Amino acid sequence: MAGWLLFSLLAICPVRAAGDLSTAWQALADYRAAEAVRIFERAAKADDPATVREARFGRAVALLARQPIEPAQIEAARVIFAGLAGEENSDIALAARFYLARIAQHHAAQPDEAAAVGYYRQIIELQPESIWAQTALSRLAILQIYPLDAVQSPAERISRTEKLLDLARGPAAQCELHWLLAEAVFFYQLPAVQALPHLLAAEKLGRLDAVAQADVTVQIAEVSVIAGDVEQARTFYQKLLDGFPRDQRRFMVQQKLAALDGK
Repeated sequence: MAGWLLFSLLAICPVRAAGDLSTAWQALADYRAAEAVRIFERAAKADDPATVREARFGRAVALLARQPIEPAQIEAARVIFAGLAGEENSDIALAARFYLARIAQHHAAQPDEAAAVGYYRQIIELQPESIWAQTALSRLAILQIYPLDAVQSPAERISRTEKLLDLARGPAAQCELHWLLAEAVFFYQLPAVQALPHLLAAEKLGRLDAVAQADVTVQIAEVSVIAGDVEQARTFYQKLLDGFPRDQRRFMVQQKLAALDGK
């Protein structure tokens, strides 16, 4: 299970000191999805409505994680999430909508991007400050930038997606959006300088993993050269040398830095 997803789950379903739910979430975190399904099923027979609701949600999540994944368990999870999403706008209801979007986007036999976009937008509109809305922003951005059935031009799609930055509340969501937007500029071979503000913002926010951080550092230097900002290029080439001593691009960067110093 991806780290961001486990963090989101624990944010709404905190591990308790004892009990079946705590054991089930820990099993899921330890990649023991089949065991987690069984424990959640047992917990769903409790008398406490809150416990039952969390157990139903956990079982559906575990069904999507249990391998090998089959159509029947995907449908079982979808039905559970649909029931939970129809309840009041609690954290679990928002999370259920998030998983309905993921099923439509990733698990359905025929991906339904329109349904996924609809769920992500619902979450963002209902509780924009929630962890689920903030997580949904980057997923919505990907669907807007790389749709299966594109109508707008790449430049128009990127411009539209930039508006999501106004909804990003924390550095993690902001960083991921800036990075996605910069990568989209490169993917669609638009003028590279258009990516520079997003690259600089992502680098400053500092929430990229080590591999992406090194890539962004080099990209900033390269695009700065294109933009004619030699000092900025020099700064970021040096950052790569100082911060990533094992990076395979070190020799190339040293050569480019020497060329800039010779100017």
